[in-house]
Order: sequence, then C-alpha cells, then structure tokens
Amino acid sequence: MIPVSKTQVRIEVLSDGISQLMQSAAMAAEVNSAASGIQQAAGPLFEVKPAEVRGDRVMALVVPIDKEGREAEARDKTLSKAVSACRS
Repeated sequence: MIPVSKTQVRIEVLSDGISQLMQSAAMAAEVNSAASGIQQAAGPLFEVKPAEVRGDRVMALVVPIDKEGREAEARDKTLSKAVSACRS
C-alpha cells in the first residue's frame, strides 16, 4: 500500500468579486457566444435574446421565434438537443 499524504486547502470566495465578474461585459460576451452556438445548432426556428443582467448574473435566452419553433421543441426537442450538443 502506498502512503498518501494529506494536504489542507483553504478556498476563500470573494462574493463581491464573483458578483462583478458574473455581471461583467466579458461574461456577457461569453454568454452571447454560447447562446449563438446553441441557436445555430437549433436552427432558424430559434433566436437569441442578448445577454442582460438578471438577478446577480448575465443571462441570454434562446427562444422559438414562432409557433413552428415551439412545436419543434415540443415534438422533437430541437432546442433541448442543441443545448446538449453545445455543452463542453
């Protein structure tokens, strides 16, 4: 049996810094990029609602543009599959 050394690690989370990061323009750009990738994978029946601050972070939405898009999601899970395909 190989001896295992124990190391103690302390992590300190700076809430104000995390909050600023989660609401930053850089984070909004990353969120918009991810949403665009999802929309491209889902197809023309879906559109991106650009990132905006919601609560304590930026958030973008990918939504159906019309009834046909809503039906494609309900019937075939088109948007759900696009989200899964774009996870890295």
